Amino acid sequence: MITAFAQAAMATVFGYAFYGKVRRSQAFLTTVQRLMMRSGRSTVVTAAGLAVVEAVAAVLVAVPPTARAGFALGAALLVFFIGVVVRAVRGGVFAECRCFGDHGSVLGYPILIRNALLLAIAVTGLLAHGGYGTPVPTVCAAVVGAVGAAAFVRYYDDLVNAVLLRLYPSEAGGT
Repeated sequence: MITAFAQAAMATVFGYAFYGKVRRSQAFLTTVQRLMMRSGRSTVVTAAGLAVVEAVAAVLVAVPPTARAGFALGAALLVFFIGVVVRAVRGGVFAECRCFGDHGSVLGYPILIRNALLLAIAVTGLLAHGGYGTPVPTVCAAVVGAVGAAAFVRYYDDLVNAVLLRLYPSEAGGT
């Protein structure tokens, strides 16, 4: 069941990320340009390459015979993304993460936490890979994984903003 949950969650996250990058390609390209501190062909190739690798990870992790490779690729991507965010934060690079297309957040610690949580799911799936159990609980675990991942991706930034506003109301113009 853990495998089914992790597969569905990772396939949803990487599938949604691919879709968002393709749908809002110019916004994602702008992010890549800011992170690479240049523009031109190399940034277009990098942005397209990242989107393709995410699509490959989504497909690999969704199919049981290749799920292990998908988990490994997904984990490697997430480690890479964590490194990019750390570099941006340390370097003072102001860039908005357009990881999922429509909504973006400034690269910072909340994005690091999000990526670390997703990395934990990918590593758990990689380590637990193989045991699916009986069909009904497995399907339920997969549905919970997919719905949970979709909600996580959609509402994580909103939750972070709500928490930050509660912790630091004067920073947002509140009392």
